[in-house]
Amino acid sequence: MGELEAAKPLRHGAGLWLSHRFSASWGWARLLLAKNWAVVAGTVLSLIGVLALGVESLGTGVVAVVLAIIGLIPLVSDWVKVRQELQDLYSLDHPVPDVVLEGDWQLVRCAQGRIVTSPSVDRSLDRPVAVDSRTYSLPPDLAAIKPTVIALARSQRSRSAAPPFDGLNVGLCDDPDPAGGAVRLQPVRYFDMMASNYLAGRQWLSRSLGRTVADINPRLITDDGRLIPLNATGLGNQVGVSTVAFTADGWMILVHQGVASRSSAGLVAPSGSGSLEPLDLLGRDRLTDVTAAGMERELREELGLVTPAMRDIRIETQVLGYGRWLEKGAKPEFYGVSRIHAELRDLQLHIDVSERQFVTRHVPIRPDDVRRLLTGERFEVLGQGIPSVPLELCLARWRELQSV
Repeated sequence: MGELEAAKPLRHGAGLWLSHRFSASWGWARLLLAKNWAVVAGTVLSLIGVLALGVESLGTGVVAVVLAIIGLIPLVSDWVKVRQELQDLYSLDHPVPDVVLEGDWQLVRCAQGRIVTSPSVDRSLDRPVAVDSRTYSLPPDLAAIKPTVIALARSQRSRSAAPPFDGLNVGLCDDPDPAGGAVRLQPVRYFDMMASNYLAGRQWLSRSLGRTVADINPRLITDDGRLIPLNATGLGNQVGVSTVAFTADGWMILVHQGVASRSSAGLVAPSGSGSLEPLDLLGRDRLTDVTAAGMERELREELGLVTPAMRDIRIETQVLGYGRWLEKGAKPEFYGVSRIHAELRDLQLHIDVSERQFVTRHVPIRPDDVRRLLTGERFEVLGQGIPSVPLELCLARWRELQSV
């Protein structure tokens, strides 16, 4: 599976936190190195050659320093250019409109967004997957503004939030066909998502050029208002996975999202929600197995069930539905429900150091309130906060499961 085989076992703690910090800096540096790697590499090799001859005179040392400075000039020039473009680029509100739907596709309106779903697709999710080892590449117009978009995101983040890092996730290349058949997956980097799907809702313009330089709405919706298939959008389409977990004694455990959460900061979210990762693909070739693995991994990370004792607790996850989240560039999302084979008092819930930017607290929902939700009570009446779009969809699919 090419690059996907490089996935590592689930990690947590300070090591993962430090890895994220390093990845944030390296991902940004890689943007600047992309155009100048040859010059930098040549300079480094020249510098090594000079030093290998021995610094026997002041002249040799001066040559080495000059070569090092020359190698840095392209990087500094690019950095200055990006800073200038930050002043040139601005955006305006440009929401993704409602879409014209065909077949049994339906638009679900949630408190914080809209998602397009299909009951026939939900019933046919158990299908094979094919993995393309080629990593997703941005179209030229989006690639051109990628460094500025990333720089803007870094400059606008909360001081308490870590900078975004260019992690490797998994994108969905095809919409699942209700008739069945394999779907294609491919690696996609997070920075490419920030410069594709996550541009949704804004129109990006250049002051110097006096025109729009990025608008992804035409990549999402046709002139007659129909949703464009995933394989024709040209976007990253990173797969989202979310699950709501129930304990053996009837509690539901949710999380309150932190400031670093891209999609649902400050909202109450499912027990585990995030993006599909290469790790979730290893040893699995069915779509439901892959997405369930991603849901369970996110659940364990966000509830802190990562210690040796907690990893022995069995969790069963069932994938219930699929949709495309319009506010997130119509990216694909999968929803499920998980059964934790332990009672709440036996769980060592904690927020791992690697998750503190994404989870501020756990939200246990009492069994009595769980039953109220099952009868159709809105989540907001529980007084626990505002639900995220993935949480509303998980709860809706869970109610449907219980009514069967």
